[in-house]
Amino acid sequence: MSIEFDMDGFFKAMDFSKANVQAAAVLGMHDATDALLAESRDEAPLDKGTLRETSGKRVTANATGVRGEVYFSAVEKGTGGGRVNYALIVHEMSGYQNPTTPGTKPKYLEDPLTQNASLYQRLIADAIRKGLAK
Repeated sequence: MSIEFDMDGFFKAMDFSKANVQAAAVLGMHDATDALLAESRDEAPLDKGTLRETSGKRVTANATGVRGEVYFSAVEKGTGGGRVNYALIVHEMSGYQNPTTPGTKPKYLEDPLTQNASLYQRLIADAIRKGLAK
């Protein structure tokens, strides 16, 4: 008596599941980065609008995982003529007083990320669950 199990079908199904999980994780990461981008834009100091205009997000996937990025890239000419990363300087400011727009502040990206980390994780997990249910 012998028992035979075709492992090819099993491994093909596992590969399909991995592809589904990754595709779902990409969708969830888009949801999470969209939410973080919206929140951080609202908190970014608003003078000329440069910070908000230069913000964006990027989601990439490869064989080892999915990566989401939210960025602000305001680069201006400094007093010495060189390029200055205005977004970084404003984000790391201390002693920020008299914002031009109420509710804006430094740490406009870091604070929403840390305060809402569980929400972003839940958005990704929910998307993966939906992807596995298909």
